[in-house]
Amino acid sequence: MKRIILVFTLLIMTAILTASILEEARAIKLWLDSPFSTTVLEAERDAKLIEWQNLKKGEFETTAQFEQRQREAQSRVRAINSDYAQRIRDAQSENTRMKDNLRIRLTDLLNESRETVASKGSLGAYNADKQYFNLSTTQKEFKIVVPIDNAPSVKDSFGRYQIKLIRQINEELEWDYLEARLEGPLGVFSSTDKAPTLMAVTQRASFLPPDLSAQVSFSESSGNNILDAEETATITLNVNNTGQGNANMLKANFRLLNAPGISFSQQIYFGEVKPGENVSKTLQLIAGMDTRDGEAELKIVFEEQNGFPPNSQVLKFQTAAIRAPDLYISDVAIDDASGNNKIEPGEQVKITARIHNRGQGASRNLSARVLLGNDVFPLGDSATSFNIGTLKPGEYKDIVFDIVTARTAKDLDIKIDLVESRNQFSKRNQALQLAFNRMEQTADQLVIKGQSQHIAVSSAPSLSIDIEENIPQRAKVPNPKRWGVVIGIENYRNVSSVRFARRDAEYMKDYFVSVLGIAEENIYVAIDEDASLGTLKSIFDESGWLSKNAGRQDNEVFIYFSGHGVPAPDGKDAYLLPYDGNPNYAANSAYDLDLLYRNLGKMESQHITFFLDSCFSGANRENEIILADARPVFIAFNPKAKGSNLSVFSASGGSQISSSYAQMQHGLFSYFLMKGLGGEADLNNDNKITQAELDTYLKDKVSVQARRMGREQDPELQSSDPARTIVSW
Repeated sequence: MKRIILVFTLLIMTAILTASILEEARAIKLWLDSPFSTTVLEAERDAKLIEWQNLKKGEFETTAQFEQRQREAQSRVRAINSDYAQRIRDAQSENTRMKDNLRIRLTDLLNESRETVASKGSLGAYNADKQYFNLSTTQKEFKIVVPIDNAPSVKDSFGRYQIKLIRQINEELEWDYLEARLEGPLGVFSSTDKAPTLMAVTQRASFLPPDLSAQVSFSESSGNNILDAEETATITLNVNNTGQGNANMLKANFRLLNAPGISFSQQIYFGEVKPGENVSKTLQLIAGMDTRDGEAELKIVFEEQNGFPPNSQVLKFQTAAIRAPDLYISDVAIDDASGNNKIEPGEQVKITARIHNRGQGASRNLSARVLLGNDVFPLGDSATSFNIGTLKPGEYKDIVFDIVTARTAKDLDIKIDLVESRNQFSKRNQALQLAFNRMEQTADQLVIKGQSQHIAVSSAPSLSIDIEENIPQRAKVPNPKRWGVVIGIENYRNVSSVRFARRDAEYMKDYFVSVLGIAEENIYVAIDEDASLGTLKSIFDESGWLSKNAGRQDNEVFIYFSGHGVPAPDGKDAYLLPYDGNPNYAANSAYDLDLLYRNLGKMESQHITFFLDSCFSGANRENEIILADARPVFIAFNPKAKGSNLSVFSASGGSQISSSYAQMQHGLFSYFLMKGLGGEADLNNDNKITQAELDTYLKDKVSVQARRMGREQDPELQSSDPARTIVSW
């Protein structure tokens, strides 16, 4: 529609510059007589709708999945219809506005066309009663009013008079002759027909421009800020109009670079954006199986009807190739009728097969099909086909089926097809490696063995995060008198995880080495299942590893803990929750924080600095309650450090949540702790960082970022010597 408008506008502009008033008026009249058409927009709409109509069920698609896809398609159809209905309404409004302006211009042209021209004619008889002559011209008959006293002279000397006619183009683009005059010796005599007053021109409305700005954000379902293959990301566009006028027919056009395999709509239509209005639209980026590792660049260019679009935007984000599942039969066990743990010809046997995913990606629509060889039969109505669905990295699922073999059977040929909806990830003819008259493990043995195999396999690649790159090498050589303990527990046995705690600990260990100058052999690292209650006791008890190795007066100790902290039911005591701890029985299964402080205070070490990224609210970093009765129990204070040689940096106040920082893939406190130790906490630029400087930096950065996330988190420092230097270079 807009292209049609522009073509006619150009034609009109050309007429203004090169043609007469009549030619310009004819061009305007042609446009005004043209009916409004929605054909182009309807064709665009119908072309987009075809993609979402008449869907067919895929071979490896379940009915539930197909129905979900149909619902999504119906939603998409509604969105397309709504979008183009708005486009058509806006085009109609713009067409009306253009025609109104052209009508005003046509009125101007008609007024401008009025002129006086000379003519030839003859004078007829005089009507003495009404005192006028009949005047005949080639264009029209007129009655010329002449007083009776002047009439004889005018008639006698008519040849000395000039005939003047006033004419003007009418709306049919023909000349109207409005008035006649005789000009001669006795003056000017006019016709009874008078030229009307010029038509009033409607005042054009004053134009107030919009003032548009745009903000762009990126999100995706996994939370790793990477568009992974077979994942959908959402681009959110917010357009704000702070001007005094409307923005009209606003569009956003998209161009995606360096991103093969990603499908998206190339345009989003905003339409009208009124003054003071903020309009939000979303764009879906759908990554296919052929998406590659790389950095994509999305260029966004806006168009606005009157030439007042927001500035163009460029959004860069990482893409990741598909993370493949790796499916296999990890273990097999039997339950035979005779109970001797052997499969014998003619015997009925229950077989349990464990299917494990040791790959980096989840399976999709996984099914297992049991293939039985000669003389091996399914027993009764035992299933031989199993729908497993999704197996995440590290997960497994057991299938159980019953068989019976012929007494004359020689071989035990049993295989399993692992069929995934993406054929390249299917594993077919997986032999169970069973044999007659051989001792096999029982199902009970399999369960015990399986518990230690059920591990999580990380599927997210490392991101480009500032604190993880180019970690400063402050220490030229390790300081043998510095010691460290790094504990990070992300995956707990009995409660929800602490997001990014493993990553926190792994990189904090690097900062201990590179920034604090602690030799790697002087650092005790315990992550996830290695950080059990027994481990914490072996480190922190009075005669534990830390006291024995770092308890001398000339030693300095740094401790880092990232994991759950839990309160006692009465809210008076606080505990560090180990990997195997139960928050509902903290007194028996967790490490008493007050006891830890007392033990550290008894050490003769020169100084001990404890970085504690934990809270004692009974909730995790996403504010999910980890206690069984789902009642938050808050500690209104942080337990006091014991001993003048002990300083404690706490992530939050007693009743606050210690948050995660999803954008940076770390705990919020840990991220800024590492960033501060890396040099940003050197507030006076003297190449050293004191406890006071680090405390000031953490309180500023963590608190501000937490408020942006809609939370309250205020780090605290307990220290008798805040001027103490932590690191210098």
